[in-house]
Amino acid sequence: MAFIKGLNKPRELKQLMSNWGLLMLLCFTIFALPIVTTFIRFRLFEIFITLIVVVSAYATSEEKKTKVLIQVLVAIVAIWITRLINMEGLHQITTLWLLVFFMIRVFRFIRQLSRKADVNTLVIVEAINGYLLIGVGFGILVNMLSSDFPGAFNFSVDPTTSHIYDSFYYAFVSMTTLGYGDLLPVTPVAKSLALMITLSGQFYLVIVMALLVGRLLTGANAKNPFN
Repeated sequence: MAFIKGLNKPRELKQLMSNWGLLMLLCFTIFALPIVTTFIRFRLFEIFITLIVVVSAYATSEEKKTKVLIQVLVAIVAIWITRLINMEGLHQITTLWLLVFFMIRVFRFIRQLSRKADVNTLVIVEAINGYLLIGVGFGILVNMLSSDFPGAFNFSVDPTTSHIYDSFYYAFVSMTTLGYGDLLPVTPVAKSLALMITLSGQFYLVIVMALLVGRLLTGANAKNPFN
């Protein structure tokens, strides 16, 4: 089949399937879940973030490791414990751990990309997943900052309103340097975070593009050694 061409089965085929699953989860969480949660409010966001944690760990783990399992369990606890214990400090610690967890997964994706001999479907999907995970991680951090420090962003000040999808929107708009200007950082910490989000997105694109172009050039030179 064309879409698995260039894969060393079965390990890379398994990675491809897990990465496709992760991509579908990320796309649904980012694009469809904000619409779905207007009708269904049963902790869908927490459920899908939990699924993303589990599948992203599986997609970036070349072998079973106890350390990865511990990271996953701590991340899952971080997602749900703030729904049971309403403490501002705990919310901040768990949010920072989720950001660290997702950034570890992103670095694992970059490392896997750097080891690939050529560019195939798996490489493209891994590159996309890494980018989307950056946005999800920073979106969760923006949501924590906006809820625990009201006024950090010019979001709605209604305490009963969740800003999680506004935070995702803000994070991805900042990552892509689109900058509509409808949501803005206000405090110095929020402005520093905005710069971090913007630069992280651009650095990721530069690194991944360099790796992909390098693989393409290497493959072309191998096929045409006299050119």
